[in-house]
Amino acid sequence: MTSTAGTAPRRTQVERRETAERRLLRAAAELTAEVGPAAMTLAAVGERAGYSRGLASHHFGTKAMLMRRLSESVTEWFQERLDTTLGDADPLVRLDRLVGAYFEMLGDFTPIYRARLMLWADAVARPSSELRPIVVEADQAFREKIVQGVHDARARGLIDTEVDADGVATMLIGMLRGIAMQSLVAPIDLEATLVEVQRILAASLTPAP
Repeated sequence: MTSTAGTAPRRTQVERRETAERRLLRAAAELTAEVGPAAMTLAAVGERAGYSRGLASHHFGTKAMLMRRLSESVTEWFQERLDTTLGDADPLVRLDRLVGAYFEMLGDFTPIYRARLMLWADAVARPSSELRPIVVEADQAFREKIVQGVHDARARGLIDTEVDADGVATMLIGMLRGIAMQSLVAPIDLEATLVEVQRILAASLTPAP
């Protein structure tokens, strides 16, 4: 049946399901940011999203499946925001922009980004958690951006070939994540901290002789 003039067309079942998933994932991110992944429940997610208490369970099946999808969702959002910022500049500029983009996200601490940190913190606090391998997998994409940037800089002769890409990635992620966790506890001077992180990164990327 076609819609009459002035009447919005009915959404398909696929469209309704996609809308429900977006709302459920947004609710899961908000609750994870507020109470942590361990305390978050499927029933609470359904209620927060404006649906029945049982819809999240019906949609995802188990909490583990919801957490996997949430981890994938926040990682996609994080990577899209980074990709928009990095562009196709030379590798050293891209690494500098990556750091700047991370700090921009800290200045605009949305529930989705806060949830990403809470998922990581939970994986650290509960090593036996089924969430840990999911977080490790999601984290790898961020690490690979840094590693690839260092490899590209070495290949183009911009930095010394002795600079270790994995070492730089570990150092940089450790600094950024530590700063992010501090900012969850109490406000910090992000502008001053950004300058110092960029200074340390520049010093570690020794120019080619």
